[in-house]
Amino acid sequence: MLSNRRTSEKIIADCLILIRNLLYGALYLIAKATSRQEVSVLLYHSIGSNGSFYTVNPEQFKMQMDYLRKNYRIVSLEEIMNFVEAKNKLPMKSVALTFDDGYYDNYINAYPYLRKYGLPATIFITVGYVGKQMCLDGVLLRMLNWNEIKLMSSNKVDIGSHTITHPELHKISSEDVIKEIVGSKREIEEVIGKNVDYFAYPSSRFNKKIINLVKSSGFRGAFGESGLIKPGDNPFCVKRISVDKSINFWLFKARLTVATEWYKAVEKYLGIILKKLLVGSLIVRAYNNAGK
Repeated sequence: MLSNRRTSEKIIADCLILIRNLLYGALYLIAKATSRQEVSVLLYHSIGSNGSFYTVNPEQFKMQMDYLRKNYRIVSLEEIMNFVEAKNKLPMKSVALTFDDGYYDNYINAYPYLRKYGLPATIFITVGYVGKQMCLDGVLLRMLNWNEIKLMSSNKVDIGSHTITHPELHKISSEDVIKEIVGSKREIEEVIGKNVDYFAYPSSRFNKKIINLVKSSGFRGAFGESGLIKPGDNPFCVKRISVDKSINFWLFKARLTVATEWYKAVEKYLGIILKKLLVGSLIVRAYNNAGK
């Protein structure tokens, strides 16, 4: 019975991903005709050849970076934050690169490309897993050690905080939240000898209390929600766009444009409708398991 349910969920998820790609494609064609400013922060996890849904193949990653170098200005999180705070302007097409957790394959498969072309990036480190292994979508992966982190930190890769143990912060006590936030920031700063200005919420889960605790811990900004960025956004819930193995090249290009905001609106109202259907719970669960 369980096996049949999972099979059904996978079939539904595959169909929904296909529908998503087709819808994004149509919205992208419309978006290309506009001249709006599009600023985004990309979120990667593993860059490798493992079986995790959140892993991007190195060749796919290289193709994406080649496209960005030719068509976008790749900026640092400091430039993004100045833009959010309306302290500076950015070109019509600007994008920042971030990586969550701190996987060793970031050092092997992403860092050489970034260093070759002098591209700024930020890796949000889960401090408690440094030099160990971490499970990503059921796949056990090796993590960066401090020597690798320090080396990248000296070559245009900023290091941010992603807590100590990667908990869902809204489910633990305020005292433990503070330990996760402040402890991770302090340890990274002691090792790399630089200020840690930015924080990424684990699993993008946070609330007003968490935001206030991050703000009071000395960070300049934090990242969590999904979408494009505009001046006046809250610097402690700056949006990012997740890139995973389901994102083909066409969809990658589309998600950098205003099509991603239009899609979010369609997705919101479609979700409301689906939940009212008899099979709605199965469809929504399959879609969430497949990733958005």
